[in-house]
Amino acid sequence: MTVLFNVTDAIGTAPNHGITRTERRLATALAGRTDVEFVLVRGHDLWQVDATEILPLLDRPDVASTPHVERFGVDDPPRAPSAVAAVVDRVRRRTPAAPSDPSFSARSYRSRADDVLVSVGLDWVHGTLDIAERHVFGAGGRFVGLSYDLIPIDHPEWLFPPDVDGFRAHLRRLLRVADSVMCISASTQSDLLRHFPDVDRTTTPVITLGADAATHSGSEHRAFAASMFDGAPYVIYCATVDRRKNHRVLYRAVRELVDRGIDGNVLFVGRVGSGVDDLIDSMRHDRSIAGRIALVTDCDDRHLAALYERSVGAVYPSLYEGWGLGVTEALAHGRPCVVATGSSLGEAGLGACREVHPLRTGAWADAMQQMFAGQIPAPAVDLPTWESAAAQVLEVATR
Repeated sequence: MTVLFNVTDAIGTAPNHGITRTERRLATALAGRTDVEFVLVRGHDLWQVDATEILPLLDRPDVASTPHVERFGVDDPPRAPSAVAAVVDRVRRRTPAAPSDPSFSARSYRSRADDVLVSVGLDWVHGTLDIAERHVFGAGGRFVGLSYDLIPIDHPEWLFPPDVDGFRAHLRRLLRVADSVMCISASTQSDLLRHFPDVDRTTTPVITLGADAATHSGSEHRAFAASMFDGAPYVIYCATVDRRKNHRVLYRAVRELVDRGIDGNVLFVGRVGSGVDDLIDSMRHDRSIAGRIALVTDCDDRHLAALYERSVGAVYPSLYEGWGLGVTEALAHGRPCVVATGSSLGEAGLGACREVHPLRTGAWADAMQQMFAGQIPAPAVDLPTWESAAAQVLEVATR
């Protein structure tokens, strides 16, 4: 039996976040095993690639960048990128490598009956299920997929353009073709079975994703972090600024802290997404919180590590997550973390993080006030590893 691990997204040019990071980390952990081969999807074919040639693409060094900081109510807003630049960036983030990429060689692969194709990437983008169907129903092989979340079905209001019927059809087809559809959390498994109650729970096993080790920062990165809020304490929230991530509740919580006469600041780290223009505008013009909230964009891993190290803790009020890699990232940096209830964030926090309702402004203000007072200590946790996650994937694939 050979496990064919799909690395279509892993060897592309997308940043090292979310689904792409998961595929890269799992592939790296699986490299070197004699019972695992790497393949990619291009067009309507499956291509085999050598692990030794693509390992440099899996472990891409973080590109050093110069972060941009906007301290709301203090700094001038940055110039917005042009519409053309925004489209180019989106295409770059989703572009996989082609089989003719000069950095590696690829050869057409013919499926065999004893092969197990495993895919954990953007299968609804690449047409992976077309190949999976031929692999299963034509060659007699097996297929294992992965479900991250059901946001397109449960919360189409967070997506543009929404495609509820299309994503539901994708999941229905995935469940028909796959022997198993792994879930990245018990929360995701629960959502999947709620929409597809006839599915056998044993075919939707939950795996635990790994946590990246803390990145080491240099003196220049630490100096950058020390400059935040002129050295005053802050909590950090690392996430794309969009509707689902719920930055708004932290904005309201800072207003409440101001009313209470409590010092402390909030640092957002991430790019600006959709549906938050009014929130950004409010933070820029609300004089009551001027200087208390800042946004860092274009932040590389070393600057981010320094920002974590300088913070008094992390907050994660997202309305919904399939897992929450940002939470385990904060724990890896030794920071206490407060997370929102209602999805998988408690699981990502390994049961060691305080949980707060995502819409209760006063509760978030209370939690941050206690963080600034040093009353929420960093939990002692054993972080899950990507090697362990890869072992779970192989266990599912070979059972």
